[in-house]
Amino acid sequence: MTEEQLAFDIEAMLHESAVEAAPEWSGAPLAFTTAYWTPPNLEAAHEHWQFLHKLDQSRTQSRMWHRAIAVPGRVAVGDHGFDLFTADLRCEPWTHGEAHGGCQCVGDLIYQAICEPDGWHVIASDENSAVEGWHDHAFPGWRELPIVPARLRSVDQPGLSKAAKKWIAEHYPPPMQVIGAPVITERSSGGTRHVPGRSPWAGYDIAHTAVERDRRISQRRSNAVPREPTRPPTTSLGPALGA
Repeated sequence: MTEEQLAFDIEAMLHESAVEAAPEWSGAPLAFTTAYWTPPNLEAAHEHWQFLHKLDQSRTQSRMWHRAIAVPGRVAVGDHGFDLFTADLRCEPWTHGEAHGGCQCVGDLIYQAICEPDGWHVIASDENSAVEGWHDHAFPGWRELPIVPARLRSVDQPGLSKAAKKWIAEHYPPPMQVIGAPVITERSSGGTRHVPGRSPWAGYDIAHTAVERDRRISQRRSNAVPREPTRPPTTSLGPALGA
């Protein structure tokens, strides 16, 4: 027996003893669930699973909810809260002999958005849909917001350009120019993911496909929105827009 194997065996024995000594779990289910649980409860359950299965690939094998990479912590938005979780229900073809098309696995990477102050949640088949569902809850009417034209996007830097921020300030209703509020931007077909923290108020930059899936950029470029000058205006856009 090698020293590495001996060390591994000792670690396994110590872990087994710790598991046996742990109190009976009474929190959120240690498996996939569609029931509402608060974010702290979901996190605690996932951490407990990791403790019980220290040497396992816990996220894929547990099928449990864990925080999505895009939003690693809770975001407070007025009276609401935003937490984004994901659960991996995808097929593991090496666990059975059948091809993926004929297996009985549940199926995909799914998402859950939670508003803890309201005890509200939504489960969706993709990240964008979960984000949209949360905005329906926290920002009713957001789907009617004007779509920021693609021609105002900056190609030299990430985020919204000064021209886009100015356009938003002029076209968005004041009630939707608040902390955490979203913007809707026109996107190319290859970039339709909703991006957290990129609105002028640290809210989501939502792709136009959320409200008009069939729209194409070529149809928007000729719209009567005057082009911004090459040099940005010297006047301030105001503190609300992060000028």
